[in-house]
Amino acid sequence: MSKRGLSVITILLCSVFCFHQNGYGQFRQLPAPQSPNKKKASISNLRVNEEHVQLPFWEDFSSGQISENKWEGRGAISSFTIGINPPSLGVVFLDGVDENGNPYSQSRLQNGEGDELVSMPFNLADLDQETAASLFISFFWQAGGQGELPDDNDALGLYFLDREDNWQEAWRQQGGEEPGSQNFEQVILPVPPDFHHENFRFKFAHSGRLSGPFDTWIIDYVFLNSGRDVADTFTEDRALTRLPGSPFAPYQAIPHFEFVPEQLSGTVDGEFKNLNNRFRAMEYTIEFLDAATGRLIASPNQRTPFNPVPQALERRGFSSNMPEALDIMADNPFDLEVLTTLSAGDTYLVQSITGQDTLYHENVDFRVNDTSRIVIPFRDFYAYDNGSPDYAAGINQRGGMLALQYEALNPAYISGVSINFTNFSQRGNAIELMVWDSLDHAPLFQKEVIIPPDTALSAFAYFPLDTNIMVQETFHVGFTQFSNDYIHVGLDKSGDTGDKIFFNVLGSWQQNEEVAGNLMIRPHLSPSPPVEVPEETATDMRLYPNPVQDLLYISGEVSEIEVFDFQGRQIKIPVEGEKSSKILNFTGSQKGMYLIKMMKNGHPVTKRIIVN
Repeated sequence: MSKRGLSVITILLCSVFCFHQNGYGQFRQLPAPQSPNKKKASISNLRVNEEHVQLPFWEDFSSGQISENKWEGRGAISSFTIGINPPSLGVVFLDGVDENGNPYSQSRLQNGEGDELVSMPFNLADLDQETAASLFISFFWQAGGQGELPDDNDALGLYFLDREDNWQEAWRQQGGEEPGSQNFEQVILPVPPDFHHENFRFKFAHSGRLSGPFDTWIIDYVFLNSGRDVADTFTEDRALTRLPGSPFAPYQAIPHFEFVPEQLSGTVDGEFKNLNNRFRAMEYTIEFLDAATGRLIASPNQRTPFNPVPQALERRGFSSNMPEALDIMADNPFDLEVLTTLSAGDTYLVQSITGQDTLYHENVDFRVNDTSRIVIPFRDFYAYDNGSPDYAAGINQRGGMLALQYEALNPAYISGVSINFTNFSQRGNAIELMVWDSLDHAPLFQKEVIIPPDTALSAFAYFPLDTNIMVQETFHVGFTQFSNDYIHVGLDKSGDTGDKIFFNVLGSWQQNEEVAGNLMIRPHLSPSPPVEVPEETATDMRLYPNPVQDLLYISGEVSEIEVFDFQGRQIKIPVEGEKSSKILNFTGSQKGMYLIKMMKNGHPVTKRIIVN
């Protein structure tokens, strides 16, 4: 492991079984199984007579999926967010966990081959001498990216399949500090004549520690063709390199009734890369559409020229202001599509030019990476995440609490909370759902709920609230867990709101400082109270002060008072007072979080307090 893995609160990537035996609670980043919109390929046995892939072969993964017509594999994942400064939109990454987020080995020290990405077969048996001599493969690679930096013993390899169906290593990159930059490196290699047979294939393979996703290798922009040489490292391609940024950052979703244009004056941010070694005049378009109907709402930029003209190999960011026309749609729920288009004169790969006639390879279309889009929900919830988990995060402490901070633009009532749980084996477990106006105070709401048996990884478990809770400005939503195992909550890497995550595993709250990403917990809001309140309802009881120094006062008729510490152990606290008023004496008690259980009017009531 790298030195980053030595701290108690860290980005260490590991499966849950690696940590639950630790003697202290932690908040960590964890693996997530494969999401439906991030296809993983699977190995199968191919018959020699099946249809072969044709040259030229080009793949930049800008579709967000691994094409089943081009690839097989094991555990490889396509992603729009894991790469840092990729050559084009979308990458594939390889690590030490399979398609279900499980390590390949339960031994923490075992090394071997993990993920692999394997091309479909090519028939290279009939290449003429000139074509064979000029057959090269090129690709870009990056170590770590938004994942874990590979260590010295880890490696990424490129292999060619020989005539005897044996894999031969053609290229290898070791891990460690040397490749630990944020840059993608390009490699171009010849395919030797010994591999020019009717069932040629190539593969990228991860090797290293197999007990979790400790080591991440990223691949992009794979190109195999003849007519090349070692200097052929440029293409007539200008590519978008990232999804459009949300104009409401850090939010990816906002309740439609909370939207006030004057309060949200953000921009839509994009980025491109000129992959050619010549300058090129280019334009960009940004459009806002109704995602349901495709109706154009506004277009703040239509074929806006880049000024100055993009230079050879230049990477450049650009932005567009938020259109005012959005306020006419805020009365009703809707989904907003943000579409970014690059106009760079890209076309198919040129095959040959004879006089005025140009022939193209139509299976290589450099325009596919000139468009990117996101959908921003304007419904009833806030969200930092984009709805697709790249990893998971969680704590491993019975009685531990996890909270995500939000800022309400306007006062509203919380109607429910939705959470993305990524560990299928934890479906059916209980947690205690919680809402706070401040982590220095007792929760406004707490209720034991069951993680539902959903099947889709990207699905959110929705928990409605049966209590009227108004929030304004800062508030928190989260849960307490009843297990020492990690409860896996989805973590997406489209942005970083890690500073909004708080956890309590030792009796006091800590702000996350290590795990980067957007935790997938969403508060649902309503402009009116979700629960009807009868007129005869009294003011009920009150606990004060909270936090407590020595004495806690309970006003209201309660009975059967029990006190539990943050580890769930019942403790004895002196209780004094009359029928309508009680005093709990915490003098000399350990500082931290406590649970007060009692009965009121024949119903159980639970409150949490902090003792300072």
